[in-house]
Amino acid sequence: MIKTVPMKRVVIIGDETVEYRLVKEIHDIGATGYTYYLVRGGGAMGDRPRHAEPGNAKIEIICTPDLANRVLEHVSTNYFGNYAMIAFLDDVQVIRGEKFGATDA
Repeated sequence: MIKTVPMKRVVIIGDETVEYRLVKEIHDIGATGYTYYLVRGGGAMGDRPRHAEPGNAKIEIICTPDLANRVLEHVSTNYFGNYAMIAFLDDVQVIRGEKFGATDA
């Protein structure tokens, strides 16, 4: 049986104009990597159709619970007041947890 390690997945969805800055800040906080997608959707701030400029971005980070909390705090403090953005986390099980900061992998 393959051994997995419990981690957190942080998902941030919002204005793609802040993607490069936000990814650098997340890296500076301690994330070892991220996945980035261009996405469409709608919510409390209205719809963002696919022809809208700028579009929405979705950033996903797999990390330890401590790092997940620091990332969410950073995004909440520095972005939520000025950008249409959401962030959430969920539990994941990963193989090779050391790649994501697990110390007991």
